Amino acid sequence: MLHLQEITSTATPEFLWAWQLYEEAFPAEERRSLNQQEALLATDDYQFLAVHTEIGLAGLVGIWHLEEFTFLEHVAVSPSQRGAGIGQNLLALLKIQFPGKWVLEVEPPLNVLSQRRIAFYQRAGFVLNDFPYQQPPYSPEKSWVPLQLMSFPGALTSNECQQVVTALYHEVYQVAP
Repeated sequence: MLHLQEITSTATPEFLWAWQLYEEAFPAEERRSLNQQEALLATDDYQFLAVHTEIGLAGLVGIWHLEEFTFLEHVAVSPSQRGAGIGQNLLALLKIQFPGKWVLEVEPPLNVLSQRRIAFYQRAGFVLNDFPYQQPPYSPEKSWVPLQLMSFPGALTSNECQQVVTALYHEVYQVAP
């Protein structure tokens, strides 16, 4: 059984654990600094969640509740608990708690790891969209990252994709589209 706990402060033990997992799970160009994350915790549209199982902390989720969709910015399961169905159960729980359209970013399917990650999301009902997309840098010293968008419950039209990109750039990354 999974339980989600919102992390609202960097002073909590859950934050320290989740932040360590975050730094291990995501490459530097795909994550925020600690100061950026701390400021983000006070943002109304954003939630940083610790994932608990009956044996303890199991993962983290960073989600944005935007006007037209929910953006799954970061999700990671502890390496010691991967392969136990936690990720699929987590996605199912999130879709129940926050119904509607979902969007997330993935690396293009250029290697086995990115192909496995895409297949994981496809098993949860997400669709890989074939529109060009780049994640804006989290800070000036970082580069734009070529990624692809996945969506649930279905594929995005070209117009919907443009609306999603505009919303992500404006709300999440705070850059001009």
